[in-house]
Amino acid sequence: MPDHLHRELVERYLARSALFWKFTRDAKFARWQKEARSAAWKVLEWDCEKLGISPEGKAAAERLGFAPTEVFAHPLVLEEKPDPFEYYRLLGCLSNKGLGQIKRGLGLSKKKVKSVQELQLRLCVLVNRFLSNALARTASTSREWLLRTMFAEAGSEWQGTWVNRIGELAAQELELLIANHAKSQNLVNEARTEAMADEGNFLVLKSGNVIRFGSEPDVEFRNSRGELLCVIEIKGSADTAGAQTRLGETKKSFTKAKLENPRCLTIFLPSVLTSAVERQLQTERDIDKVFNLLDIFRDEAKRTEFLTELFKFILREKVA
Repeated sequence: MPDHLHRELVERYLARSALFWKFTRDAKFARWQKEARSAAWKVLEWDCEKLGISPEGKAAAERLGFAPTEVFAHPLVLEEKPDPFEYYRLLGCLSNKGLGQIKRGLGLSKKKVKSVQELQLRLCVLVNRFLSNALARTASTSREWLLRTMFAEAGSEWQGTWVNRIGELAAQELELLIANHAKSQNLVNEARTEAMADEGNFLVLKSGNVIRFGSEPDVEFRNSRGELLCVIEIKGSADTAGAQTRLGETKKSFTKAKLENPRCLTIFLPSVLTSAVERQLQTERDIDKVFNLLDIFRDEAKRTEFLTELFKFILREKVA
């Protein structure tokens, strides 16, 4: 992977870690905690029913000596500083993806809720219900136990985000590589490409061939008649433990392409190949060609080999 991509991943990972620590170290958030603890449940007018806090959850929090804002979200806190919502999400062991699905299902977005205040209230109710249930189900717990839960959930999420981000950046880098090569060879029909901008991420060539960048497959190539010529699957993660899973995802995509057009050529671009995957590739009928993704990024000769194979021999473009 190019050095600038690696640096971006490291910076994003560290920023995410720093953001989590900020939730528990922020001075204003600490003030809310102190005020809430000193005045118990009177500060901020804790209307538990309105905020989605069950009587069992409230009783558990009081029994364990938690300040209200330590374990429950309040819209006035989020109004001054929205970031702590992530603190409560992690406390409730809610993944970002899972919470996003719930929010979409409930229509909790700025576009669908009439005011920011109403949105913050409804988000508090949502997360407080999860937190109430978690506290009520736990007969014995402590601040230390809850922090361990948060760190475990955060660690799992950071790892997933890290792996996903590698794949996204790898796909973006390859897209840029293909697009720049096509433009450098004067192959792009700029007018038709611009005309298709609203339909998706397309690159239309003067020959009539069309390149679409997306997912499943990551890249597909069709001729002027719409026939599928080639598909590419990019697997940028260097996690060896998931190598066979990524191969399975690739096979599924390529099988679909072969069903559409048996003459379609399939190209698999992994960042890492384990010995088990290499053995499996020897018997795979739906995977026509394999290039090491990191070699394409790092080695000019390998990059030229890949681009020549793609544009000259597969797409039959007139290239230098």
